[in-house]
Amino acid sequence: MICYYCHEAMQEEVDIVNLFKKRAPLCDGCRDALSRWRAGKRCGFCHRLMQTDETVCLDCRFLSSRFRPPESITCLLDYHGAVKMLFHRYKFTGDCALAEVVAMFLDSRFREYDVIIPIPISKARMEERGYDQTTMVLEAKGVAYSPFLETKTRSRQSGLGKAERARRENPFLLNCRREDLEGKRILLVDDIYTTGMTVHQAMEKLYTFFPGIIDVLTFSKA
Repeated sequence: MICYYCHEAMQEEVDIVNLFKKRAPLCDGCRDALSRWRAGKRCGFCHRLMQTDETVCLDCRFLSSRFRPPESITCLLDYHGAVKMLFHRYKFTGDCALAEVVAMFLDSRFREYDVIIPIPISKARMEERGYDQTTMVLEAKGVAYSPFLETKTRSRQSGLGKAERARRENPFLLNCRREDLEGKRILLVDDIYTTGMTVHQAMEKLYTFFPGIIDVLTFSKA
């Protein structure tokens, strides 16, 4: 079998134990490279790499002054080096097989939630890319999800400051009934957590239907 990331052949003994087992899409070396996190001081909530002289996370302080926060944020991978290249290939070169690689790092936490909601991409982005990078990973893991959020076509936010992003109209719409969310344990899933603006705007909409709690899971922290 070929490693999905480095495309090198993987040696594996075939015996009665692993004959019918699904093969891992990564070699040990690539799995180790993708699992590494940069050393340094990090925010205990959003996992942002902080300067040594920072006493509070400026991103979290800014967001908490404008939005109701989630109960928790979990980030699976550190967006640098091999991980950064992984997502570039997955999102921008059409290498859909890498959804299996990202799915490798998901665990069984999904069973704790009543509703799993992915952050959607716009129709224009879907037409351009041909697939939704977040839901494809969930499907690769066999996780059932609810498409309760829709998004309007929006311009890219890279290069904008936090305040300017916050002033823009919330791009999300709800596609569900109040009873679908009220009192429920919700897991909101996104691919990459950068400033946190996207997931907080999505939660702003979800909170209008009074869920019990909202936790956030992102595949990578930039």
